[in-house]
Amino acid sequence: MESPTANEEFSRGKRLFREKADLDKVLKAFERAYRKETDNPAYMSYYGMCVALRHGEIGTGVDLCTKAIKKDFNNPEFYLNLGRVYLVAGNRKGAITVFKKGLKYDPDHRDLNRMLEELGVRGRPVIPFLRRSNPLNRLLGMLFRRIPEIFKTKRRMNGKRNSDGIV
Repeated sequence: MESPTANEEFSRGKRLFREKADLDKVLKAFERAYRKETDNPAYMSYYGMCVALRHGEIGTGVDLCTKAIKKDFNNPEFYLNLGRVYLVAGNRKGAITVFKKGLKYDPDHRDLNRMLEELGVRGRPVIPFLRRSNPLNRLLGMLFRRIPEIFKTKRRMNGKRNSDGIV
């Protein structure tokens, strides 16, 4: 019987992590994937995160997650993993900074936004030169939160219709 490929181990690790399985099993799956392909940034990032979460090896976790970001800087998952490592280390400010950097590459990334929300990070006021407590900022802020679709612009797709039929 052949041993699972690195990709199969990685997929298994991600599935177990999503299912909130025993962290030892998750770590072993990511470790096997990483050991088979040490240059793969995804394997590096997830293995680094798990090493920090499970064993508290913050230095190793930060090192591996940072190397993964240097290899593929526009992958928001890698910023999410590095931010989790910072949180385990007690570096809330560093985690928030990293989560925000990840949102630059995917502003709608569900997990990054959820982490920032859980940390209680507030967005900038709608009108920056007015105080957050100004009634106009408060009203506009409520509108933006409750009906964000209205304020999003429809993108043109080189003369092709988008999903709403807009050219």
